[in-house]
This record gives sequence, C-alpha cells and structure tokens, in this order.
Amino acid sequence: MGVLDQFKVVELSNYPAGNILGMLLADQGADVLKIFPEEGNPLEGTAEHAVWNRGKTQIRTSFSLETILEFLSAADVLIECLNPHQADNIGLTSDILSKTNAGLITASLPAFREGHKYENIPAREELVAASSAIYALNPSGELPVEGEGPSFHSLYYASTFAAMTAAPAVVAALIQRDLTKKGQKITVPIHDAMFQGMGTALVRHAKRKHGRQEGHPIIERFYECSDNRWVNVNLSIPRFLEIFLDVIEHPEWMKDISSIGPSNPDSSLIDSWKYKINAVWKQRTALEWESLMSDVGLPVTMCRSIDEWVNEEHASQSGAIIEINDPHFGKMKQPGVLVRTLSNPGIVSGPAPYIGNIHE
Repeated sequence: MGVLDQFKVVELSNYPAGNILGMLLADQGADVLKIFPEEGNPLEGTAEHAVWNRGKTQIRTSFSLETILEFLSAADVLIECLNPHQADNIGLTSDILSKTNAGLITASLPAFREGHKYENIPAREELVAASSAIYALNPSGELPVEGEGPSFHSLYYASTFAAMTAAPAVVAALIQRDLTKKGQKITVPIHDAMFQGMGTALVRHAKRKHGRQEGHPIIERFYECSDNRWVNVNLSIPRFLEIFLDVIEHPEWMKDISSIGPSNPDSSLIDSWKYKINAVWKQRTALEWESLMSDVGLPVTMCRSIDEWVNEEHASQSGAIIEINDPHFGKMKQPGVLVRTLSNPGIVSGPAPYIGNIHE
C-alpha cells in the first residue's frame, strides 16, 4: 500500500492536471473516486485515460450539488479541475464545502489565478502551455528566430508540473489538518506552476542575457559515434574536460584548449579543434562511450528513443516502467509509481475503470 491509504479523494476533473493529480494520490494508496457527469468521460478509450485514471473508482452520475456533497461528506480531499466558474455554478463554494465537511482539503487547478486577464480560459494543456512559452524556439532573453514559428510537442508539460506541485501541497494540508482539525483550499494555477519548470530560462546573469552555463567553445553537446548513434555530453567545465582528455589519452591537449576563449576567439583555431574532438568520438560506439565515461564519472549518455528507454532492462527492474492489464488496451506499459517512500512505497492498485459513454 501507500502512505495515503487511509484517505478518501473525490475528483471532479475535466482536464489533465486534475486527472494527473488524482493518479499521483491513488498511486500512494488514496481511495480516489472520479465523478463524471451523465454524458460520460470523453477520454475513455484513450491512452491518457488508461494511465491517468489507474487505481481509481469511476462513476457517472448527476453533477448536482446534492449528489456531489453526498460524496464529499465523507471525503478528505476534493480535486477540482473544471471549466472556469463551473464549481461556483454548481454551488461548490468554500462556505458550502466547509459546512458539509469542515476537514475537507480542496485542491483547485485553474488555468490562471483569479483576477488574471485570462481567468476565463479553460485548463486545456495547449492553451496554458502556449502562454507559458513552452513552445517558444528562441532562447530566453533573445529575439525570436526570424521565419520560425512555435515548436509544438505532445507532452502534457504544464499540467504535469501543476499536479506535481499540488500533490505535496495536499499532503502538507492533511498534516496541518491533524493539528488544527480544519480543512483548507489549495489553489495551484497551472500557468503559475510552470515557473518552476522553466529552470535557467528565468535566470539572468550580470554579464549575459541568460543564466545558462557557457561551455567551452570547442566542446559541443552532441557527438556522432562510430555506429552513427549520438551521445549527449556535458564536459565543458575544466574538471570534466581534464578527465575526458585523460580518458582519450591526450592530456597534453589541455594547455592549448585552455588558451581558447573570449580573449582568443580565433574561429579557424576553434574549428580545427572541433574537428579533432569530433574525430575522437568517431572511434567508438555510443554505448561504448557511455560505459567508458560512466566508469570515470563523466556525464555522457547515448541518445535513446522512447521505445528503447521503455524497453530497457533497468526501466522495468527499477519500477520506472510497469505493465498493466488494461480492460481496453490489454497488456500495456505505463510509468511506475513516481514517488517511493521507504516503508510504504506505493503501488498501482489496478487499471483504469471503464463505464462506457452514452454517446459511444
């Protein structure tokens, strides 16, 4: 079981952030009841439904205030990720909720905070992600690349960050409730949660217009190897570069390489050294480089496809990937439990439920 196995959660969610938060709590043992209106769950039959709703109980019922409050009267947590103002329209106000269940923890995940100019935008991933600069091609602090549009991807990046932010907040609120005997409302705007996901893109340096570490001019981030596979490296800092040159049996290169920099920006010299370094990486396969560099503690890894990563032996042995017997898809590989505590590591208790939609 998991550390949350004594808690009951009611999930009212139209959008990914709420679904993912419910999954995170269910993976830690919480009893999660997912409520859908009578027309059903539009995600049923999708891979997203199979992953995000695993281990939950799902019912289709009237979205009336009376029905929802009946379930909430015995719940510990309410996850609310509905259309803008939908909760208020139903009647799920803070006053009503506190009178129904004084100890209830409400986790609300809107797209934007109340009062924001976009507060009426639904919590759809692509809308929030677009507003959070996930799709921007140009580096932070620099002008857009001329002629280039946004770079779209299929990851639920913003929604996942919001759920990961909300999950520990829910646990903290439950701990606080033990002390005060009172519930509270937690609001995690999905847009705001993205600020922790932007990393160094939000940092500015006194002498640069970004906060990224500037590497050595002859060291690149990716190299092609003898088997035409690529490795991703991070060898620019001096202590890594010295070890790398020792491994390739050219420690004498360090003196000349160290002389190249802002005070000596000779482009022809830089190109010459880049050619030498690229030739070195062509001497072994990507996996051979990965193993060799791992032995000396250097950050080098072969670039893998998603299928390669999912099917790696370590992925299954570590529990990062598990196999679920889903009623719709059959045997299906899914991400494992993301957080593992020592005494109660959590477990995926079962596949996502399917109740069928009226309009199928």
